[in-house]
Amino acid sequence: MQWRLRLIFLVMLLIPQGILFGLARGTVLETVKWFTQIQAVTMVSALLLALIMPGLILAWLIGRPLAKIRDFCLLVKQGDYQTRLYLPNEARDSNDEDDITLLMRDMNWMARRIALRDQELKQAVDNLAQSRKQIEEQNQSLAETNEELLVAQKRLQERTTELEEAFTKMQVMALTDPLTTIANRRCFFDTMEKQFASLVCVCRPISLVMIDIDRFKDINDTFGHEAGDKVLMEIAGIIKRYSRENDLAARIGGEEFTVLLPGTCSQEATMIARRIQTAIACRNFDLGGKQPVAVTLSIGLCTLSQTPCLDREKLYNYADQALYYSKKNGRNSISIFDPAIQTIEKVS
Repeated sequence: MQWRLRLIFLVMLLIPQGILFGLARGTVLETVKWFTQIQAVTMVSALLLALIMPGLILAWLIGRPLAKIRDFCLLVKQGDYQTRLYLPNEARDSNDEDDITLLMRDMNWMARRIALRDQELKQAVDNLAQSRKQIEEQNQSLAETNEELLVAQKRLQERTTELEEAFTKMQVMALTDPLTTIANRRCFFDTMEKQFASLVCVCRPISLVMIDIDRFKDINDTFGHEAGDKVLMEIAGIIKRYSRENDLAARIGGEEFTVLLPGTCSQEATMIARRIQTAIACRNFDLGGKQPVAVTLSIGLCTLSQTPCLDREKLYNYADQALYYSKKNGRNSISIFDPAIQTIEKVS
């Protein structure tokens, strides 16, 4: 570009020289020495101006604005988006501005856009950081809540286990005689009703042994109720020991016990009753007196084996009648009620 300007300047400077020398050609001036010297000096001056002036003009017109633009770009590169290039009028008011001015105006616009984008980006980063902080706080809160729920769940499970154990104990207590720890009256009648419901379908026999301690009131009156309780507990243990696994030994009140024998005929029930009677007869009870005390039992027994006769009320009443018969006829004996002929027979 400078060579083009130099050539233009040289042509512009040489044209006047050429015109002047053309006008002096063929005149007296052509022979004058000083005119020739002037002509040489002007020629050299034109050449020097042609070489120097373009660079000076470019440095003035383009170099200074380019230096400002370079400095401006350096600031933008360093992150300074607020500095602007100086323009006489910030708003464009004409269409004949030079390219440098237009470039500077565009670069100012670019800096504004970058500053706006940078501000939006910082705001987005701040929002993201705030959101992350809120999420971390929420996660912390959820973690604490989760820990509390786990603790509450553990306590609930422990409480549930305690309640289940307590409920099981209550069920056992509700169906267990507190003194002798064998089945109580309620458990006996509930079990008998269930056994009757199942035996009706398969037509199997069922037997009931009713046991009463002979002259138990004398024991209480002579040795005290504590001694009587001891006798009840030991007899309950013997009845339980000599009953089978599927039999139900129960205390139904006072000194009265029962043994329910599902699926058992009269002969098997009689054998079990005799084993219990013999075990009690061989036992001497130490009740705090000078000599051990012998205890005897009165036993009533009944067996139902025919479907029309499978009535739990009849079974209980028949066995109770047999027990009353034993007590009435000398005690310390076993009596059997025969539902077929409605008679009671004393067998021992």
